[in-house]
Amino acid sequence: MESFKKLLTAVRTGDRAALRRLAVFGVVGITALILLLASLGGTETGAVARSRTKVAQNALFVALVGCVVRPGVYPVDSATRLFEVISAAGGFTTCADEGSVNLARLVTDGEQIIVSGSLGVTANTSASKLLSLNSATVTDLETLPGVGPTLAGRIIDWKTANGNFSTVEDLLKVSGIGDKLFARIRTMVRP
Repeated sequence: MESFKKLLTAVRTGDRAALRRLAVFGVVGITALILLLASLGGTETGAVARSRTKVAQNALFVALVGCVVRPGVYPVDSATRLFEVISAAGGFTTCADEGSVNLARLVTDGEQIIVSGSLGVTANTSASKLLSLNSATVTDLETLPGVGPTLAGRIIDWKTANGNFSTVEDLLKVSGIGDKLFARIRTMVRP
């Protein structure tokens, strides 16, 4: 402490060497303070730290709804198959139509996968969760059971040629959609 007082006295008298020593002392002190504050600021609760790590490692997410044990949003890797996501959700419920989805397909970031029930309905379906035919993309339509890229393209083409869907029954006017497929998806979509 005594040497610091001498350094300050030398600075007041105009000693340039003392001024440089004081500047170095200040830089070292500020650097030490920044490092100390950074180490203190990095203490997060375990759950927050784990969730941030999980988000960084798993940047892709898939929404799983319908007849699965635990519907929700699941983090996935880029090479994840649908059967892995369903397994993470606890598997199918007893009412699930396991054939309504392709378990072997790769899932994509941001998609919603609907597992329909044995009667073609999904658990807890509400109007807000229904897929809008008028705003759906080809990728959105492919999430419907029995609808692949070709049929999804035909639905988009029909909408482009004929204007928006007025009713869900307009789907029957799309080439490739018959009564059986229509019965499976009608409760999952809205105009």
